[in-house]
Amino acid sequence: MKESGLFIIIFSLCFSSYAQITVDKSSPFDNPVYLIDNVLLGGGIVASNHSYEGDTMQIGFFNASNTSLGIDSGIVMATGDIANLVPGGLGSFLNPPNIVSDPDLLNVANSVPGLIGQSFTVSSINDVAKLEFDFIPTSDTITFRYVFGSQEYFAFENTQYNDVFGFFLSGPGISGSFSSPAFHPNGSINLAIVPGSNPPLPITISSVNSVTPINQQYFVDNTGGLDTIADADGMTTVLTATAVVQCGELYHIRLAIADGSDQGLSSYVWLEAGSFQSPVLHVTNDLGLDSSYVEIPCNSSIALIADGGQGATYQWVDEEGLSLIHI
Repeated sequence: MKESGLFIIIFSLCFSSYAQITVDKSSPFDNPVYLIDNVLLGGGIVASNHSYEGDTMQIGFFNASNTSLGIDSGIVMATGDIANLVPGGLGSFLNPPNIVSDPDLLNVANSVPGLIGQSFTVSSINDVAKLEFDFIPTSDTITFRYVFGSQEYFAFENTQYNDVFGFFLSGPGISGSFSSPAFHPNGSINLAIVPGSNPPLPITISSVNSVTPINQQYFVDNTGGLDTIADADGMTTVLTATAVVQCGELYHIRLAIADGSDQGLSSYVWLEAGSFQSPVLHVTNDLGLDSSYVEIPCNSSIALIADGGQGATYQWVDEEGLSLIHI
């Protein structure tokens, strides 16, 4: 008897799936002290004098795990209701009261055209939201990660509707053209700039996009992802703001966003949880010894000594693998 065999081939298909972004603007995420101290800050920062200006619907906590944003969670600020980011959500499309001002944002917006060979003018800034605080860093650098996105993308590049945001830092060793608290008389600098740009080019829909195009290596088209992150047709890649500071000194930062020339179509800035930090120096070796970790106090120095015998070489690196010294 001849037997016939039945072969069943099973194909396993892998699909990429994304979750939807969620936001929370209820207590305690409506409190600037909580948002800064318990969400935004990482290591090496002591914050004080927290404040927020804007409508309560313009700021809160977000969770974007398993989305295309590139940041899992943190603080989100907007020129409208942050709840509009949630697909099918219950956000309000009413405009904020528009009672907060920030002249620096208008100056930033109008500095962009000349830097990219355009001539449009932003007539006003509206729907301002700004979060600010004083802080003392425990090392000589601060960093934090963020994403900017907007509903204005693919329609209003190089026009007066150039929504704008800024990260204005002031303090010892810093001198800039933007306003600063009275105890920092030398002005502020804006950290929200296109990486490597010289002169510094502020990030807006007109300076980072795929339409004109300009700096498109930092741009993400989200028109196909509005079912996971709504209301932002385009956004930047995850960017890092960095500044050199003086260890142990008092600084001030103002994180602000606004609509340009009108109150229509919202823009957003996402700030990564735990990313605002002043990293201390880590000294490492490949021996697995506990002594490989050294925290350097402010305004101090350390001698790095090693003895592995004749012919040995040594390389000291920081926690990110960057070489400090090689002998």
